[in-house]
Amino acid sequence: ETTTTTTETTTTTTETTTTTTETTTTTTETTTTTTETTTTTTETTTTTTETTTTTTETTTTTTETTTTTTETTTTTTETT
Repeated sequence: ETTTTTTETTTTTTETTTTTTETTTTTTETTTTTTETTTTTTETTTTTTETTTTTTETTTTTTETTTTTTETTTTTTETT
C-alpha cells in the first residue's frame, strides 16, 4: 500500500501601494506702476512801446512895406 499525500500550498501575496502626491503651486504677481508727469510752462511777455512824435512848427512872417511918396511942387510965376 502506497499512500502519497502531496500538499502544495502556494501563497502569493502581492501588495503594491503607490502614493503619488504632486503639488504644483505657481504664484505670479506683477505690479507695474508707471507715473509720467510732463509739465510744460511757457510764459512769453512781449511789451513793445513805440512813440513817434513829430513836431513841425513853421512860422513865416512876411512884412512888406512899400512907401511911395511923390511930391510935385509946381510954381508958376507969370509977369506981364
